[in-house]
Formats: sequence, structure tokens, C-alpha cells
Amino acid sequence: MSSPPTNKFNKGKASSEPVYHPPSTGLVSYLPSSFVPYAELMRLDRPAGIYLFFAPHLLGTLYAAALFPEAISLNTLLKTLLILYGGTVFHRGAACSWNDNLDQDYDRQVYRCKTRPIARGAVSALNGHVFTAFLTVCSAGFLLLLPFAVIPYVIPSIILLCLYPFAKRFTDYPQIILGLQVSLGVFVGIAAVDVNPMEQPVQRQISMLALYGALVTWTTIYDTIYACQDSKDDAKAGVKSMAVRFLPWMRPLLWVCAVMQVALLIICGIQAGFSEGYFLLMGCGGAAFSLTTMVGTVDLDDPANCSWWFRNTYWQVATPLSLGFLAEYLAW
Repeated sequence: MSSPPTNKFNKGKASSEPVYHPPSTGLVSYLPSSFVPYAELMRLDRPAGIYLFFAPHLLGTLYAAALFPEAISLNTLLKTLLILYGGTVFHRGAACSWNDNLDQDYDRQVYRCKTRPIARGAVSALNGHVFTAFLTVCSAGFLLLLPFAVIPYVIPSIILLCLYPFAKRFTDYPQIILGLQVSLGVFVGIAAVDVNPMEQPVQRQISMLALYGALVTWTTIYDTIYACQDSKDDAKAGVKSMAVRFLPWMRPLLWVCAVMQVALLIICGIQAGFSEGYFLLMGCGGAAFSLTTMVGTVDLDDPANCSWWFRNTYWQVATPLSLGFLAEYLAW
């Protein structure tokens, strides 16, 4: 993993018009030119967001496997994760397409977002909505491969996803709304391996809620850092966010969130009865170290540095947590 870049140019302020360049690397660069704007609309050229959308599903499934290692085979685990990942690609794509269509007027006022497909005119608003519907249907197709028990968690996730673009207009806390939505994936992941969260003993329900709360807090942290890229342009355009609202106190706020996340992860492990392996280098320990490094070193005034931490937080936080749950699962 490369080192965080340092680039103070503009510091989030639009001083010139950005120039659009088609993707020259990755999967999208091999697509026909007419397909490229739609691939960009669903952010196929920016896979970090896919990983972050997938993380709660991954962690929920591994968590359930750690609780019931004798009932969930490795083949079932891998098959379930493959289905969840495929659905996440389309689910996250639909979220981005919906968001960009509703935010197109804002995007034209924010330097970093001006070259997005709808904002630059490469995709019409109507075609954008049709594409969102197509991606939603594709995502729903993967749901048919999962137990019916996932539905109670998918429905509120979809509702929150639809509300998220409007949150930026009416509240300073869209990052929390996003966290509540994305993190519901942890319950989808648990239910996907036939473990119904609502039928568990109270102690385990507390553990699951603590894990959900930890992921909500994590999402709030990384999406607030992401929003710091555009804080100056967002303030001018009237876009609300925690990065705009709490800019002078941003780092102390991130420290509070990081401490909350680690505390909730500890509660999760205690209530689930996990062993020391979850709390030390893997699991809580690894996540705590990564969070401390990120919050302590990220340059909130440098868009490129904020972007680097956003793109890499999946590997830094989700990886040790995944290893912690895997250690519990494989120790059985």
C-alpha cells in the first residue's frame, strides 16, 4: 500500500475548470466508449466505494460464522459472500446513480464533481433514472439467492439510500444517515447464513447492535474525511455535511468517533463471548491501531490526502476485523 499523497493544490477550492479524461486503466478502460459514462455513473472506476459498501455484509457474515462455526461450512460461507459481493456491486451502483442524478446541480458547483457523467452532460437525467432502475433490478436478483430473513433489513436500507441525497439539503449529518444505511448490511450478512438476529438471546442481540453501531461510527468517520475534500465548495453551494458544520473542530470530533467505534467493538466481542484473538492484534486491536493512525495523521486540508485515507480505510479497518472473526471461526 502506497504512502498518503501530499498535494496542497487548491485545498478544496475551485480555482479552475477541471478537464475530463476518460479512464486509461482498469476494467472501465476496456469498455466501448458509449458504455464508459454509465460505468463511471455506477463508479466501476472507483472500487473503494464497492469495498466499503460490501464491508458490513462481509463482517456480518463472518461474525455469524464465528458465533455458529459448527453450523456454517466454509463452502456456505464463500458462496454467501460471493452472492453478497455481486449484489453489492449493483446496489452501490444504483446508489451512486441515484445520488448523482439528484445532485447534478450541486456537482456542477463543486470542482471535484464537475466531470461526473450527468453533471458534464454525458448522461441525461432520464437515462440516469432508467439506469438506476436497471441496477436496482439487478441487485434485487441477487436477493432471490438469499434467505427471506434478509428482507426486513434490506427494505429500510433502500429507504435510507433514497433519502440520503436529500439529507445533504436539510441536515448537517448526512454522514450519519449514510452510516445507518450502509451498516444495515451487517444484519443482511448475518441473516444471509440463516442466522436470524431477531431470534437470538438478548446478549447476542446486544453484541450485534454494538457491531452495527461500530460500523455506523466507522462510516461516519471515513465519509466525513471524504467530505473534507469539498468542504469549501460545498459551503458555497449550500451542501450540508459534518465536514462543513464542524470544520474548526473536525479532528477532535473524529477522535471521539474513533473511541466510540473501538468501545463498541469491545462490547461486541464481550457480549458474543469471543476469545483473546479477537481483542488483540486481530479484530479490535488492529482496527484501533488503524483508526488511530488515520485520525492522527490525515491532513484534513489536503483533498488528495483525504482521498487516500478514504480509499484505503477498507484494508486498514475491515481487514483486521475480518481476521478477528475468522480466527474465532477457524478456532472451532
